Amino acid sequence: MSARVSSATPRAAAAAKFVAGSRRRTTTSSSRVATRRVAAAATAAEASTIEDKWIAGSVERCAIGAGVESLRAGAVTQLARARMPTSRAEEFRFTDLAPLLTKQPTAADASKADDVDASAWTFEAANASRVVLVDGVFRADKSSIDAIAKGGAKISVSAAAAGDAAPPAALGSMTSTGRGGVLASLNAVMASDVVHVDVPAGVTLDVPIHIVQLSTSGDDAAELSSSAPRIVITVGERASVEVVEEFAPAPGVSDDACGYWHNGVCEIVIEKDGRVTHAMVQAQTRNAVHTRLTTLTQAESSTYALAEVNVGGKIGRHDLGIEQLGPRTVTELSCFNLAGAGQCMDLHSSVTLDHEEGKTDQVHKCIVSSASGRGVFDGNVKVNKLAQRTDAGQISRNLLLVPKATVNVKPNLQIVADDVVCTHGCTVSDLEEEELFYIQSRGLSPAVARSLLVAGFGLEIVSKLPGGKDIRDRVGALVKASLDKDDVQLVA
Repeated sequence: MSARVSSATPRAAAAAKFVAGSRRRTTTSSSRVATRRVAAAATAAEASTIEDKWIAGSVERCAIGAGVESLRAGAVTQLARARMPTSRAEEFRFTDLAPLLTKQPTAADASKADDVDASAWTFEAANASRVVLVDGVFRADKSSIDAIAKGGAKISVSAAAAGDAAPPAALGSMTSTGRGGVLASLNAVMASDVVHVDVPAGVTLDVPIHIVQLSTSGDDAAELSSSAPRIVITVGERASVEVVEEFAPAPGVSDDACGYWHNGVCEIVIEKDGRVTHAMVQAQTRNAVHTRLTTLTQAESSTYALAEVNVGGKIGRHDLGIEQLGPRTVTELSCFNLAGAGQCMDLHSSVTLDHEEGKTDQVHKCIVSSASGRGVFDGNVKVNKLAQRTDAGQISRNLLLVPKATVNVKPNLQIVADDVVCTHGCTVSDLEEEELFYIQSRGLSPAVARSLLVAGFGLEIVSKLPGGKDIRDRVGALVKASLDKDDVQLVA
């Protein structure tokens, strides 16, 4: 379905174009059924070339549509001899994928998406700039993009249906080389839609683009209802945009429901002097598996600032890969992970600097609030020989609230250039006794003192979220609710 809207298109025309696109989907339903039958036969043939039985079965059950051909063909080749990673693989040494590998991923039930109410995921600044995906599929009827078109940006959707937009040139530009591994290749095979956010050169969008990704669950505990959202964001020269992504279960899907698997990929390209301020808020259920790859290339004098908060998922894994492709490039990364009972929250990041006067600053914070919780951080910053006069900093701070809580931290700063300012560090601790004593000396009880310090630990990251007070208040409530599940009480 095409949803391309130009900056000169008035609001009414933009709405009409989406309505027309929706009607076109209805009138071509019979052709879609025929296409899916052909695709199902092709999928079975593709799966037969894959050696790993779990991968082959997942492809056969989940890649039921025609998909996006430009992604799919190469990914099937990559999967042919691939194996799902185990703890023997260095990148998954501390992240056990058993909650995924012991289940059968199946395609999400498309009929459930029609009944999903996405109205709760909004905030004032983005009332007319919201893009909604349900189980990885763009939903025009639940989205509101008038302000995006009015501001000069474009939203388009690429899929197999006739009349849909052509895939953006940036699609697969980094993952085609194997970046993201097996999970990214599975996304490429299973993805049914590609949502393209394009901010042309010179455009400064006055409203944040709010991308809401909701997941439904199945009815069989042995299965995982699976989705593969694919998003491409391109930002032209001197263009600027704020993007807020939220990942959550659909209404009615609770921690007691059957699990689901959200396996997403986002590719971002920022041209010279472009700027992207990016927020991610991940609040899946504790039975879910959330895996996400974000790849990013930055041209000369561009800026990328990411603030992410992760509180959901039995597994919450984010692979983040960034390449600075020009001088005077700025990359700011902030992450707050909260791992409760039975949860593993994992951030693997890689930043490569190849040009002079680049800057990167990364702050990672993690709270583990249960003895069965685990936090994982593997951060790699590589300053190559030509990246002279670089300023690179990396810090990981981890708070263990109970005995036997676990974090595995591996900050890694590789420096080849000889004229640089680079620092990195890591701390793992319980709450500082001196801080507790100081607060108690003001007449507060030990419980209140502890609560205040826990609440303040992630505040540095939450305060960086774009989108205004509404989104930050919602994130604060999510953090509080997650801590409540592990009997960590925060004061109001």
